[in-house]
Amino acid sequence: MTAAIISLSGAQALVTFTPEIFLGLVGFIILALGTFRIDKRIISWISFGALGISAIMVFFLSPVGKSLFQSAFQYSDFGIYFAIVMLLSGMLISYPATRSIKSKSEVFYATLLFVSVGMIFAAFSYNIITLFVAFESVSIGTYVLASFGKSRRNLEGTIKYFFTGTIATAFILFGASFFFLQTGTFNLQVLKSASPSPELLISLVFLIIGFGFKLAIFPMHQWALDAYDGTENSISAYLAAGSKVLAFLVILKIFLVGFSSDFRDVSYLFIILSILTMTYGNVAALSQNNLKRLLAYSSIAQAGYLILVLAVVGFVGNTNSAVVDVAVAAGMFYALVYVFMKGGAFITLNLIKKDNVMISDVSGLAKKSPATAVSFAVMLLALAGVPITGGFFAKYLLFLSLIEGNLWWLAIIAILNSAISVFYYFRIILYMFGKDPIPGESFDMSTSTRVPIYASAFITVALSVVVIWWPSLISMANGLFG
Repeated sequence: MTAAIISLSGAQALVTFTPEIFLGLVGFIILALGTFRIDKRIISWISFGALGISAIMVFFLSPVGKSLFQSAFQYSDFGIYFAIVMLLSGMLISYPATRSIKSKSEVFYATLLFVSVGMIFAAFSYNIITLFVAFESVSIGTYVLASFGKSRRNLEGTIKYFFTGTIATAFILFGASFFFLQTGTFNLQVLKSASPSPELLISLVFLIIGFGFKLAIFPMHQWALDAYDGTENSISAYLAAGSKVLAFLVILKIFLVGFSSDFRDVSYLFIILSILTMTYGNVAALSQNNLKRLLAYSSIAQAGYLILVLAVVGFVGNTNSAVVDVAVAAGMFYALVYVFMKGGAFITLNLIKKDNVMISDVSGLAKKSPATAVSFAVMLLALAGVPITGGFFAKYLLFLSLIEGNLWWLAIIAILNSAISVFYYFRIILYMFGKDPIPGESFDMSTSTRVPIYASAFITVALSVVVIWWPSLISMANGLFG
């Protein structure tokens, strides 16, 4: 059982917001440093350190079991976990981003810190308005981050991302409005005692479309292909990892907490969406020769795996809290592993010294740098769910929750989709280890390129050990419901 929620006083609230205040102040300091033409590598390390310190602050200063502003913000281990995961996604791209930023590095890193502030707020919010404001502050910041780079591909990808995000925002606002019309409040927990109605059904549909765009769920995925392909590799990593984890977190809160009185409608919708998203992403990736677009299709398929959590929780409802906790905990672990295996895969593309990266461009990488090739292969194998990697345990736990929730047939579909993904991931690995390098082509083996790749691969494998703390994750999972 969750502890009773206790409201915080003003002084306690100020301490609680210390991580956000700290990141905001460092962001403004970085902007000021831009006037002194400080080296971008120094600014990247300042940002990296600020994100790390704020993660420590979130862990130690978040008052578990307490609330703020009439329960608009509720603090639990669940929120702390996701806040730290999203801060880690920012830390992951801090150093490799120096490779692609040619100017205005202070603007880039300050924006990254401001975006992280919004992510922390979203992790603890249980009110549609505060969630919306936090989510949109992140979206606006990522529009700025995506615009870095002056090529036509960068600008085209950013514009498509911006306009799609704007359309999604309109749907979210409509959904929130219908939610308020029925309930008279924006508090997500009010529907525990509310009865289904036409207004709630309309709200449900609008919110699924709006947040479906953000998570790149089929058929609301097209923007992701162009945005991931057009932006710089580090930004693609952040959009595909950190931003997607945020969308996943918000969807969990909106649909599993906000619509808990009508779980079955939620489950039917997400069962269909998960099957379509997984299958489309994996099948479309099979025919791709463009490596970045292949990873983009893979990211769409991964979104399908993530929303399996909503399918199983919606299907079993409140009748089996054990299955619910296992499913949510599996989603939590998957989100953590996903940041490093998917984010690291996109960062690895920094090895290729051109924008339009094809699969053939990684030919002979094993002969040029065996350690780098092995690291990239580890992340690809993790995405495929091959044993020993963190990706395998993430998928295993997720599929286990489906079986325990009596959705064994959906687990079979998910396993078959994972099997399909093995073919295109192994195709990349065959090029790295089985082909000779392309004459005249060279790889970027600078420290800022190689170190993040090695670190991502190491963490992806090391996270398999986190299974030891599986009972703790299950305990944290209950915090989703406040």
